[in-house]
Amino acid sequence: MKNFIKQNSHILIISVLNFVLVFASSFTPGYGYFIDEFYYIACADNPALGYVDHPPLAPLILLLYKFVLGDSLLVIRLLPAIASSVTVFLSGIIAKLLGGKKTAQSVSAFAVFVSPMFLILSGFYSMNVFETLLAAVGVIFILKMINENNPKYWLHTSVVFGMLIMNKHTSVLFIVSVILFLLISEKRKLLFSKYFLSRIAIIFLIFLPYLVWQIKYDLPTIEFYKNITSKNTPVPVIEYIKLQALAYNPLVLILAFAGAVYFLFNKNYRNYNFLAFIFLVMFFLFLLLKVGRVDRIIFAYLIIIPAGGILMENIVEKLKQKWLVYFLCTLAFIIMISVIPVLMPYLNYENSYRLTRLYGLNTEMEKGKTPKIHQMLADRIGWEEKADMVAKVYLSLSEEDRKNTIVAAEYYGIAAAVEFYGKKYGIKNVVCGHNNYYFWSKSRLKGDIVLQLTNKSSYKGLLNEYNSVDSTEVCFDNEYCPPEGRRQTVFICKEPKYPKEELLEHSRYYY
Repeated sequence: MKNFIKQNSHILIISVLNFVLVFASSFTPGYGYFIDEFYYIACADNPALGYVDHPPLAPLILLLYKFVLGDSLLVIRLLPAIASSVTVFLSGIIAKLLGGKKTAQSVSAFAVFVSPMFLILSGFYSMNVFETLLAAVGVIFILKMINENNPKYWLHTSVVFGMLIMNKHTSVLFIVSVILFLLISEKRKLLFSKYFLSRIAIIFLIFLPYLVWQIKYDLPTIEFYKNITSKNTPVPVIEYIKLQALAYNPLVLILAFAGAVYFLFNKNYRNYNFLAFIFLVMFFLFLLLKVGRVDRIIFAYLIIIPAGGILMENIVEKLKQKWLVYFLCTLAFIIMISVIPVLMPYLNYENSYRLTRLYGLNTEMEKGKTPKIHQMLADRIGWEEKADMVAKVYLSLSEEDRKNTIVAAEYYGIAAAVEFYGKKYGIKNVVCGHNNYYFWSKSRLKGDIVLQLTNKSSYKGLLNEYNSVDSTEVCFDNEYCPPEGRRQTVFICKEPKYPKEELLEHSRYYY
C-alpha cells in the first residue's frame, strides 16, 4: 500500500481535491436533494430487475448502501463523491497505460477534475457517476488487453460492459463505439479470438434479467424513448460548441481535440487511435443531430483526455518548459471555479441568478423549463416545503379520513419527495402516473379521498374528474424553482367520476 501511494501520490492528491470540492457542494443552505435522488430512493425502496426509464444497477446499489448507512443527504452524496474521485484517479492510470509519465498522468487527472460536467454529475446520486467510473475501468482492461496482446482480458471487459448496460441505456453508445473502432484498428484480431463470442454471451447474460423485465411489462422503455425525443431542446452549431466548452472547460475541450488529432496521426500511438475515432465521431455526430445534452458523450471525453495529457507531456519535454503545465492547469482551474457556481450549489439563489445572467447562460435544458437559475440548481429547491404542505392538509383530516386518503402527484420528483418526507407524518399511499410510479400506484389506490398536489390553476381540470373539489389555504411558491414546481397547492378531491384505476391509466406517461 505504501508503494502504491508513493507511486501514485501525484494523481491521488488530485483525486482528494476532487472529493473535497464535490462533497462541499452538499453543505450550502437552501439546497436539498436533487429531484432524481428522490426517485432513486423510491426505486431502491421498490427493488426490481428493471424500471421504465433506467436499468436497475444504480437503485440496487443504493438499496444496499442505504440499508447500511441510511439515506440522509450527506450519506447519499458520499458515494457519488467517492466514485467521482476514483474516476479522476483512473484517468491518470489510463494515461499511464497509454505510455504517459507523471506529467501526462497528472494533466489527465487534473483535466477531468476541472471539467464542470464531471463535477456536476458527481454532485448528486444517479446512474451517471457510475457510467464514467465503469467506462474508465472498461478502458483500462481494453488497454491491458492491447498492451499485453492478451484476449483473456475480454472476460473482465465483458463483465464491465454488462454492468454498464445494467446501469444506463446510453452506455450502449460507448460499448458499440469501442467494438466498432477496435474492429477497424490494427488490433482487430483481439476481437476475433476464441474468447470473443463467449464474452458477448456474458454481456447478454448480465443484461438478460432486465430484458425479461422489459418483456413482462410490454417494453415500456421503448415508449419512454419515443416520448423523450421531444423533451430535449435542439441546439444550433454555435450553441452546441458553446455548451461543450462550458460543460467541459474550454481548455479541456482544446486538450481533448489536440489529443485526438495527435493519436490519430502519430504512428507511435496507432494501437490506441480507436480512442480518437470514438471521441471525434461522437462529438460531431451529436453536433449534426443538434443534441443539447452534453452529458451524453462524457465517456468520449474521459477516454481521450489522457491522449491530450500525453501530448502536453511530450511538448513540455521537447521545449523544456515545465512551467507551461502549471500555467495552463492554473488557468483551467480558474475557469472551472468561475463556471461551477452556476451549475452546482455553492452560492445562494440570488447570487447564482446574478452569475447566470452575467454569463448569459440558457437555463432551458428541457423544453418549456426555463427557471431563473440553472435547472441543476432549481431542481434542488422546495421539496421538503411541498411535502410539509401536503402533510399539513393530511393531518387536518380526521384519523378515520386519513386511513382512507390517497396523495396524488403529477410527476415522479414530487411524488418521491412527498413519499420520502411524508413517512414521518404517516403518509403512505402516494400515487402518480409518471414512469415507474405508474406500476407502484396500482396497489396504492386504497381510499376515496384524494389529496391532489398540483398548480393552483388546476381547479377546473380536477372538476372534470371529481364531483367534489375543495381548495385549501396552503400554497408553495419560489421564484427560483422550475416553472412546473411553482404556485403549488393541495386540493381535497372526493367522489371520482371514473374508477380510480381509470384515472391512473389516464395519467400514465413515460417521459
